[in-house]
Amino acid sequence: MLLLAASHTNVAKGVFEFQLTCPGRATMTVSRVYYGLTTLLWPEHQFQIAAGKTFSRLDNGDRVSVTLFRNGDQMMVDDRTGETFFSYAGSNKVIPCQRSANRAIQIVTLPSWHPASDRHS
Repeated sequence: MLLLAASHTNVAKGVFEFQLTCPGRATMTVSRVYYGLTTLLWPEHQFQIAAGKTFSRLDNGDRVSVTLFRNGDQMMVDDRTGETFFSYAGSNKVIPCQRSANRAIQIVTLPSWHPASDRHS
């Protein structure tokens, strides 16, 4: 029961991942973690990162969160409906995607490294 509570806490804090299936690319795993970091992973070892989000509005007033990855890919999420869209780098085409439910992910805290003493704390 405690593990279940911890999982819900991580999703509530914004530490989660989901699968995104969009035409033109293999299924992608999107992870959102602390400090606005978003990662994008898809086969064969393709990996991109993004820092933060920007926001825009649709004609109907819905707010849209836009995540711009380092390679130029963009993920857009209608904050009201959860509908998710993607635009590949170098393309002006916005494509609708299928998105799985959010799933809590385990956070690993790494120890600090101190080069002068070569010890960890």
